[in-house]
Amino acid sequence: MKTIIKLVLIYYALQILASLAVTPFVMIYQYCTMGTFESEAAQAIIAGPSFALSFVFIFFYLWKAGYLGDLRLFLLPLPAKWLVGSLLGGASLVLLEIYLSEWLDGFIPNWSERQITNLQMNWLGLLGLVILGPVMEEVFYRGIVTRLLLRRYRPWAAIAMSGLIFAIIHLNPAQFIPAFTSGMFYAWLYYRTRSLWPGIILHVLNNGFVAFMMRAFPETEDETLMEWLGQTGYVSALVVAAVVFVVSVWVLNRWLPAGVSTVSKEKA
Repeated sequence: MKTIIKLVLIYYALQILASLAVTPFVMIYQYCTMGTFESEAAQAIIAGPSFALSFVFIFFYLWKAGYLGDLRLFLLPLPAKWLVGSLLGGASLVLLEIYLSEWLDGFIPNWSERQITNLQMNWLGLLGLVILGPVMEEVFYRGIVTRLLLRRYRPWAAIAMSGLIFAIIHLNPAQFIPAFTSGMFYAWLYYRTRSLWPGIILHVLNNGFVAFMMRAFPETEDETLMEWLGQTGYVSALVVAAVVFVVSVWVLNRWLPAGVSTVSKEKA
């Protein structure tokens, strides 16, 4: 566990370093174009480039530290039916998470709402939110963290801890439950397939859907699914999502090979 804590702290430190590296250039740019410096406007500009740059820093560190040496083994092609089953299970899980998040809305604060909005203001932010972020998070939290946990703990304990770590690192109460459940599902898929592709695809589609909805329909940002679908449609969609998720997991559990923990003396 010491190795995982160290890696997570380095992960955060590199994000801070990326922000510090970008800030002077943004300040110069803002002063040259506006003749002044406005903190709120600068934060909006900094968000995208610093977010994207942080994943470049993280990739470089993981590569230099030797964590990416056998990454290609976890990016081999998978049978199409595995990916389709994973996609159906992941999509239905996202819908269930939306229901739960809306039910808890008002009780749990959303500390990252402004950051997510800022990230969508330029193409670098969108690139980080939709592509770089999901890919690097799957490499880091499934390909490295989950793998280390599986070497030391029983599979379900490792999967639960992986989801918990993924939820905590978001530092946002409103994202805790969705990140926890998605994190466990992605970790389970990695454990059973020994591939990062299911998690990467689902993560990219999830973040891409959020970004698309916020940019394409900004006027409906505060509307709930109940308001969108009506009571009958709302309940019907909830039942369908629950059934699809249960069936998808059941089918995947039959299709996928039995997961095998990597036995190692390496400490997590």
